Amino acid sequence: GFESRILDKIGKNDRIYDVGFIGSFSPHHNKGTKLLEKVASKIPLHIWGQGINYLSPVSPLRKNYHGEAWGLQMYKILAETKIIINRHIDVAENYANNMRLYESTGMGAMLITDKKDNLNDLFKVGQEIISYENAMDLTKKIEYYLKHDEKRRTIAKAGQKRTLCKHTYKIRMKELITILSKYL
Repeated sequence: GFESRILDKIGKNDRIYDVGFIGSFSPHHNKGTKLLEKVASKIPLHIWGQGINYLSPVSPLRKNYHGEAWGLQMYKILAETKIIINRHIDVAENYANNMRLYESTGMGAMLITDKKDNLNDLFKVGQEIISYENAMDLTKKIEYYLKHDEKRRTIAKAGQKRTLCKHTYKIRMKELITILSKYL
């Protein structure tokens, strides 16, 4: 879910970064890290995250590495970025289930995430978020949406609207109460 009060705390920001990634690097993220490295060899990616020591010293992800980002600083970066790349940890298999889906869209960035079986249950793919299948597909989509500002902004606004209407913590807590009530 997303905590919508964060929008008031962060305020309006210029989108100064074209493409960003905020996340972790570890042996559990190998597949996603390799994908990001392929993309970063063609497109400048701004990177924030922990576990940089797991990257090769010559990894293209190190070129625009800005350190770790947590809490309000992370949300400010999301608000300052046009396109946020998301990738799930290897153990997620074919299911979209991480926080970045909601944090990115909630802050109004256009989200491009790895294709998952349940993604259309969460967002309208192609209208509210974009999905990719591999590094080449991701690279092409980033290039396209950086050249088509209005389409990118339209998708970002629709993604934010979906998150604020369907994926807030207030909504999640109501869902949780319904689930727990069945067992109490």
